[in-house]
Amino acid sequence: MKIGKQKFVGLSLLIVFTLVLTACGGSSKEPTPTPVDPNLIAAQAIATFSMGLTQTAFANPTATFTLTPVPTNTTGATFAPLGTSTNAALPTSACDVSAFITDVTVPDGTVMAPGQNFDKTWRIQNSGTCAWTATYKAAFTGSGNGALGGVTTPIGKIVNPGDTIDITVEFVAPATAGDYVSWWKLQNDASVFFGTPFSVAIKVVGAATTPATPTETPTATP
Repeated sequence: MKIGKQKFVGLSLLIVFTLVLTACGGSSKEPTPTPVDPNLIAAQAIATFSMGLTQTAFANPTATFTLTPVPTNTTGATFAPLGTSTNAALPTSACDVSAFITDVTVPDGTVMAPGQNFDKTWRIQNSGTCAWTATYKAAFTGSGNGALGGVTTPIGKIVNPGDTIDITVEFVAPATAGDYVSWWKLQNDASVFFGTPFSVAIKVVGAATTPATPTETPTATP
């Protein structure tokens, strides 16, 4: 059977087209990749890490974890808050220091008449490290019932450390009856008070006497 030239060409083209379609239709498509959730990856990493810790704990059953206790204050000391000063009062200088020894005259409670003059003497020791000059003095501190007529009095001599001195001040008892006390202390050459205070304490009894007014004796006329 003879086939025409045109029919042969058409049949050839049909066969080629069929083969092309078959080749295209027979190939499989690549699958579309699924997006990866970053939260899912993090969760999987945490789970893997936790599983590792669990396995380590089972592998070392005797391992324990201890917490170091916070040390407690057992000394009884107190601590100042931040921003506050922890500085204490400065100690008194060891240079000028005095110690009261005794009342040499006029013990406390001595009875005095109103307006009576008297001398009070104290025995004081130099218990410091510096010598006192003759111009150191006994001075009224402002405490008590007043100076009772006493005035600042120089000690009048050098007193070396460890030595004692008798210091005397002149006083006048008040004119009104009652109990009176006057406090005194030593002052150095800079007029700074130092040492142990000392006092004079008296009891005034009676009333002040008024001096009698002299009268003139009439002269007889001869």
